[in-house]
Amino acid sequence: MPTNPDWVKALKPSGPQGSELLKKERDQSNIDVDGLNYFLHTKDEIERRDRILAILENDPVFDKSQNYFDGRMERFETSLRRAKRLRQLTVQHSWSSDEFNMANELISESTPYRLHDSMFLVSIISHVPWTSHTDTRQITLRDQGTPEQHEHFLKRAQKMEIIGCYAQTELGHGSNVRGLETLAIWNADDKTFTIHSPHLTASKWWIGTLGRTANHAVVMAQLVIEGKPYGPHPFCVQIRDLKTHDPLPGIHVGDHGPKFGFKYGLNFSNLSACKLTGIAPWITVSCCSTRSKCLTLLC
Repeated sequence: MPTNPDWVKALKPSGPQGSELLKKERDQSNIDVDGLNYFLHTKDEIERRDRILAILENDPVFDKSQNYFDGRMERFETSLRRAKRLRQLTVQHSWSSDEFNMANELISESTPYRLHDSMFLVSIISHVPWTSHTDTRQITLRDQGTPEQHEHFLKRAQKMEIIGCYAQTELGHGSNVRGLETLAIWNADDKTFTIHSPHLTASKWWIGTLGRTANHAVVMAQLVIEGKPYGPHPFCVQIRDLKTHDPLPGIHVGDHGPKFGFKYGLNFSNLSACKLTGIAPWITVSCCSTRSKCLTLLC
């Protein structure tokens, strides 16, 4: 693209601009803006935000200037790099969970690991005083698992050795948890569960992080024991091989396209049912053998 000639560079806007008019109005006010800011958000919170913002602004990986010029896959890969860098900065600066959340908010995008942090482990997205965001706490591995399950799943997830997501929403059901169609059928003969999606509308859908990033999923399914339903329960399911990242046998993973608000988390998958470990403290069975019925997960 050619550079602008001098006569173009010399052009000026006509009349006062919006920013100038806004400054003029603000200058006529006697409100102590900084004082009001401290009152609403606290001085400590604002200083912490400014400190974290300065770290992010000086790191080239968080440069947003090319966001709208890159294609979808390039943006996904960039977001992966940003998520990795956030983890490194968290260790480097010994950030608390609140500071890590604040950094996530400041980069203004949901990285491919965001659902791993917020809905697979335990929600570390709490109210951030300087924003309007207040997210409901989701408890999964941390608060619904036994010590044995913590050892097998939680500790590995905290160290990012496994990456997870939260598979509740189905093609036919969103927040209507009682209406979920995915089944978790207890097999008394070998003390395992078979996860099964009997209908198209039982397909797990809109599950952020699952399409390309996650290798495990917390699957909400209707517990069935000896033909009797016991309502929805969470089950931790391995989705991909941990070395090759390929879907496990009988599992199909795809991508249904951009997801509003989570444009960097590619989504969609189908799973064949497997024997696994339920997260509920009173459910413990062997993991990762297969059954023939099919669980469908589309994220």
